[in-house]
Amino acid sequence: MIKNIIFDIGRVLIGFEWKDYVNSLFDEETAERVTAAMWGTGYWKELDRAVLTDDEIVERFYSAGPDVKEEIWEAFSRVGECVRRRDWAIPVIDGLKARGYRVLYLSNFSEHVMSSNRDALDFVPHMDGGIFSCDVNVIKPAADIYLKLIEKYDLKPEECIFIDDHKDNIAMARKCGMKGIVFRDRDQFEADLGQALAKDSGHDRISVVCYGDSNTYGYEPATGGRYAPEIRWTTILQEKLGDHYEVIPEGLNGRTTAYDRPGAGWKNGITSFVSCLGTHKPVDYLVIMLGTNDVAGGLGLTDEAIAKGMENLVVLAEETSPELQGYIPEIIVTVPAAINCRWADDSPEYAEVRRMMKQSRDIEPLYRSIADRHLIRFASGVDAEVNLHDWTHLTEEGHRQMADIIYDVLMREPTSYDVEQKLVP
Repeated sequence: MIKNIIFDIGRVLIGFEWKDYVNSLFDEETAERVTAAMWGTGYWKELDRAVLTDDEIVERFYSAGPDVKEEIWEAFSRVGECVRRRDWAIPVIDGLKARGYRVLYLSNFSEHVMSSNRDALDFVPHMDGGIFSCDVNVIKPAADIYLKLIEKYDLKPEECIFIDDHKDNIAMARKCGMKGIVFRDRDQFEADLGQALAKDSGHDRISVVCYGDSNTYGYEPATGGRYAPEIRWTTILQEKLGDHYEVIPEGLNGRTTAYDRPGAGWKNGITSFVSCLGTHKPVDYLVIMLGTNDVAGGLGLTDEAIAKGMENLVVLAEETSPELQGYIPEIIVTVPAAINCRWADDSPEYAEVRRMMKQSRDIEPLYRSIADRHLIRFASGVDAEVNLHDWTHLTEEGHRQMADIIYDVLMREPTSYDVEQKLVP
């Protein structure tokens, strides 16, 4: 499945530790003021975007630090000293190419920095191509620069793995359909990449693991049994996605996000979560749809506690996936169908039912916040139709609706993060 390995350059294939560089030039106080003017304002991003001239960018640096103009100019003009060649870059690139992989680059990079120390970029001719932001006037993590690379080299995103030192750049790569590895150091990156390429052997379909409760299992309340496979939302999703995908249902009746149920601690979603990820590795997409049993299981949980249970699962996936398969799957946090008792009135006997109905909807914005914090996808099934028999389980129409909801999220065109809010490279 993985055919293309795409590298960021700064602080990955080259050293570019600008804080250390500025600190080496000036005393502590001056270094802080120069750093704030050049990298604490967002103007350095404009240098990488290359819409303005270098002179215009320097003037903006000056406007942010008018009392350290000379020092700003010195740091800017000598920036080549900040660019450090990595001796291992060429051997790694050549080794990957010898194994049959196409090796590309996708980097926020300015012509000024490039020309300041070209010797440090001696690995570029060894690569099969790529895109510098200064050549297309777009910077990561804007979706457009990823899509330009995909179009230029006729890439299939699911056949690509992207290596970058910024989590949000990796997140956008995943939203574009690529796999991603966050670079921290050479040993970690080579271990994660090696794991990813090893687990990728024989992985010829895009896997979608659906980790949920009885609505993912396909429980039918009218009979106490299970809907036929063709009625379940996971089967319908498989049909919509086609043979290039493999939808794997992991539904357990009564499963919570991360809390024990009296007499059934094994239904705690945390207990089997990592083993499921390990069973189905490599996992490309991970759909987590839990919360109904946290609301309706008599556990007395607050909205915040339920959301915390969901976030614990997300964090666990992020922390364990690199060791399991080399990269983090694209995670989809999903709000289950809201509990809906159509005849619940204001009488005391329905007070608990009304609480559950309200809470099953109130967790929606909290789940959305989790997705925002972790730069992952979000889906809401709160309005999917539930059965009159017990108010919580999907009807046949509800299963069709849920399949449509998850399909739309999987197929949605990526949207760019607000790169203007990113103040440092």
